Amino acid sequence: MSGFAEVSDIFWRERELLDVLLFKLDQERLLLADGNVRWLARAAREIDLVLEQVRLTEVTRAMEADVLAVDLGLEPGANLAELAAASPSPWAELFVAHRAAFATLTGEIRSCATSNRNALDVAWQAAADALLALSPGGGD
Repeated sequence: MSGFAEVSDIFWRERELLDVLLFKLDQERLLLADGNVRWLARAAREIDLVLEQVRLTEVTRAMEADVLAVDLGLEPGANLAELAAASPSPWAELFVAHRAAFATLTGEIRSCATSNRNALDVAWQAAADALLALSPGGGD
């Protein structure tokens, strides 16, 4: 069973990508808070690029984790908690740490994305109101 290191390396890569995603979302948040819309399209493209890398890494992780799961006597598609429970030390502890890190990162990403979405909605409404006020008869 040599798949432990490979799967763990993929988890590390995925954690790194999620960290970059959080960074990019935070950049977007700062742009929104500053009212600097000039770079919003670029920030959105960079977020999309990181999301694509995350998706590709997830596919690789799923394939490698399925091989490891079968080696451990589990069904393909076993989740990280199941892999950790079936793994010997030190891999079990490392997989538990990966799982905790994923939970933290995904919570932070979800929170930041929701905040950004709300700020974008407010900015969109403000822009629509400003355009309406500028239209003929809009200021009456």
